[in-house]
Amino acid sequence: MTRFLAILRKELAEYFSTPIAYAVLIVFWVVSGYFFSFNLFFVNAMNMVTAFHNMSVLLILVTPLITMRVFSEEAKTGTLELLLTLPLSDTQIVLGKFLASLLVMVLMLAGTATAVVPLLLFGEPDLGPILGGYLGVTLLGTAFLAIGVLVSSLSQNQIVAALVTWAVIVLLWFVDYAASLNLDYTLTRLLNHLSFSVHYVDLIRGVLNGTTVVYFASVIAAALVLTVQSLRRRHA
Repeated sequence: MTRFLAILRKELAEYFSTPIAYAVLIVFWVVSGYFFSFNLFFVNAMNMVTAFHNMSVLLILVTPLITMRVFSEEAKTGTLELLLTLPLSDTQIVLGKFLASLLVMVLMLAGTATAVVPLLLFGEPDLGPILGGYLGVTLLGTAFLAIGVLVSSLSQNQIVAALVTWAVIVLLWFVDYAASLNLDYTLTRLLNHLSFSVHYVDLIRGVLNGTTVVYFASVIAAALVLTVQSLRRRHA
């Protein structure tokens, strides 16, 4: 446990030793705040559904920036081989790095919670769906991070890792569009089931149904397991 926490602290220190984490946090907060204020004061949308939608879109853009250096930078500098020789399991290394990126994202989302204040001042919001919406967006972002960590473990270039992560997320977001073609019924259902955009609709409304939770949990687990396998290949 102590070694796992050491990896976690190391990763968090590296995130905040460069301007990238600060830039991502500030941009996310500013853009989210702008869109929320616009919808609140100009569109009179006294709810968080639109805000959660905007956060989901922003997560597509920024999560690859959070995960791009997780493994690719260490592979490029040669420190990954040193890390793999330490008395740590591949699973501990992956989970430590993944959890560090998750904490950065949670901090990013927590900073947007100030948006609830105007709703409390100017309306009577139901806090249940708001809390559920935050949990849903966090689950969605966690899936994005898991994919990003996997891609980073397969690349030695941060920019390539970010671009490939973005491409995979976008592909999974729009994969249901292919279902509009005259395809086999089973294939159509599969494409709809694989689509992020189909499942996230319930999440931003604060509805965490079992199918959606299992889907995102499966994506996260599969990506992390594949990342562990990617590291084990380096031992061969």
